[in-house]
Amino acid sequence: MTRSVLLTIVFLLLVLSSSGCTDFVEPNQLAFVIGTGVDHVEDGTMEVSQQIVIPSQLSGQAESSGNSNSFVVMSAKGRGIFEASQKIQKKMSRRVMTSHRILNAISEEFLIKNDGRKLFDKLNRDPANNLRDITVLIKGRSAKDYLMLKHPIERLSSISSGKELQINGLRRFSTRQFILDSLSEGIRPLLPVLEIKDFKENDKKTDPIAVLSGFAALNKKLKVKGILDVDESSAVIWMAGKGSFHAITIPWKNGKGILAFRLTHLQRRIRSVHGNDLKRIILTVKAQAYLIENTTSLDMSEVDNMIEVQKYVNEEIQKEFQITMNKVQQWETDVIGIGEHLHRKYPYWWKAQKDDWDDNFKKVQVTVKSNIRLKSVGTSGGQIK
Repeated sequence: MTRSVLLTIVFLLLVLSSSGCTDFVEPNQLAFVIGTGVDHVEDGTMEVSQQIVIPSQLSGQAESSGNSNSFVVMSAKGRGIFEASQKIQKKMSRRVMTSHRILNAISEEFLIKNDGRKLFDKLNRDPANNLRDITVLIKGRSAKDYLMLKHPIERLSSISSGKELQINGLRRFSTRQFILDSLSEGIRPLLPVLEIKDFKENDKKTDPIAVLSGFAALNKKLKVKGILDVDESSAVIWMAGKGSFHAITIPWKNGKGILAFRLTHLQRRIRSVHGNDLKRIILTVKAQAYLIENTTSLDMSEVDNMIEVQKYVNEEIQKEFQITMNKVQQWETDVIGIGEHLHRKYPYWWKAQKDDWDDNFKKVQVTVKSNIRLKSVGTSGGQIK
């Protein structure tokens, strides 16, 4: 009986002592980081900037986002992200919290002058990072400049850029995916590129705004080998199997009128030409096409015209994608993931190729084929007259 009483008392003491949260922090004691920026400093250190939301300024929905001070940008220099972040924390009256971050911005200058691989060690190692955020490259300006921008619709530049990528079907460019691509032997990372340009809000006011201007192709050491424009980026994203939809507008053969299509159900297939002859690869892109605009004289209710248009679209896509593929191969950076496909299908062959894959990728003869199926021509045949 005495033993049972003692055990009960000990149990109650343990429960009471463990019920308190000694390190609990109330929400009003937290500073929520929405965006992080990293810039190069000439003394060999880096400057880390945190875009921190001000909750008290977010309550008024009717208030114009461009006129409200809904965020603050705090910066500090350090030898690494953690050291710089700790210096920022010492300037804050609240605990800095990065688990709600939407975007990481890296300046073009930083990747040119530094080893980008060291930058992502903390992002991958620290469990406080959720890795669902997006990593982007800021072209021609500092990442701090980008974070300080206001947006005419969204309250923060980080939120606007994150939504812009998602709404355009670019969902497979999280920091987690970037780290996976950088660690893989047979694929190289693609990084969205944002460029700051002037935006005219009305007749009297012009403000800078960040817009997606392409994608940067990086090598194994995370150095920028080249920047693809918007059209080239769309082709590479499709060929890499990371796209969800695509849009294309092409002039008709005689130069009179255009045809515009929305392409869905994007797929890609990689295969060798003759079994184990892995120096000759065929990459086929597939999709379903929906005709959205037709300013040519073609009556698309006629079967012959539908067949001719489908053939023409395939020819044009094949030609444009082949040019982009050749360009990427000249950069010696396999952002398409051909090496990763061959790694999985031919593991023994891959062992002799992986160490010099950037150079070997340039030597592989990759032929792009197109298999687009015209699914709909809309609700009318020819032009409305």
